Amino acid sequence: PVSQTDPAVGPAVAAVAMDYSRFDHIGSSSSSDDDDAPLPPRHPPPAVRDDLEDYFRRLDERRSRSEPADAAVVPRFTAAEISQLRSFPFELSGAAADSSARSECAICLCEFESGQQLTALPCAAAHAFHSECVRGALAASVHCPLCRVDVRSLVVSAAPSDGPAPAS
Repeated sequence: PVSQTDPAVGPAVAAVAMDYSRFDHIGSSSSSDDDDAPLPPRHPPPAVRDDLEDYFRRLDERRSRSEPADAAVVPRFTAAEISQLRSFPFELSGAAADSSARSECAICLCEFESGQQLTALPCAAAHAFHSECVRGALAASVHCPLCRVDVRSLVVSAAPSDGPAPAS
């Protein structure tokens, strides 16, 4: 860099002129010595890969030994709980044809088509998704993909109890 004094500002502030000529070759179609350089391998060599696999295997073993048996378990839907969700075939009606009605699955972002099986969640907005999509989403999380309500707690609380019905 070349330092020059800017007369308009004064001697206290110096403008710096940069030499960018070393970047002139970028974007040119002419070949250079750098183009002939070998590219780095896309995958590690087998010996390195084996070492990494061994490292991560031992790390997993060490973690499993150090975790207590009563470690917190992430809540998941059971097949019985998922079967309690309301499913229905999608039918495009006059009201649903309105632009304000939701006509796409917020998980896969595909439009609902007539006859496709949808599942409505018991959240306040009764969000509906393709049945296959919502099963996959609920396998990873118990929350509604749109409003983040804990759907599993709603399903469990709405489930009929196994005990006898109270006398009225």
